[in-house]
Amino acid sequence: MFSSAFGRGSRYVDDLLTHEMLHAWLAVTNRQVKHDSTDWYEAIRRLSPVVLDRQVDARRGAARRSVRILNPAYHPGGNAPKTLVRKEANPDAVRHADVAAWPHAFRPADYAWGKPIECPPY
Repeated sequence: MFSSAFGRGSRYVDDLLTHEMLHAWLAVTNRQVKHDSTDWYEAIRRLSPVVLDRQVDARRGAARRSVRILNPAYHPGGNAPKTLVRKEANPDAVRHADVAAWPHAFRPADYAWGKPIECPPY
């Protein structure tokens, strides 16, 4: 853990340790440890009520959704399909950058991080 994190406060250190221990638990239980894995997202949903005191409905791949649109090249009897599938941004999705920085990314801006822990830089 980088020493500057200790200066942010004891609860910040708690969050970092929780984050890193989740990686360790996923590895020990032979699950995918990367932030973009389905196992990571599932763990975030399961642990957030305990760690953050609220549910986080993070879903892998939810930032974009498929929608059907009319194909402008379509005409009856032609070879072009009547509709096309396009991806569009889903503004209601939990951002992956926040999921990758869980749990501290989900703390309010005015969260009380606790007293700094004195730790010399290394």
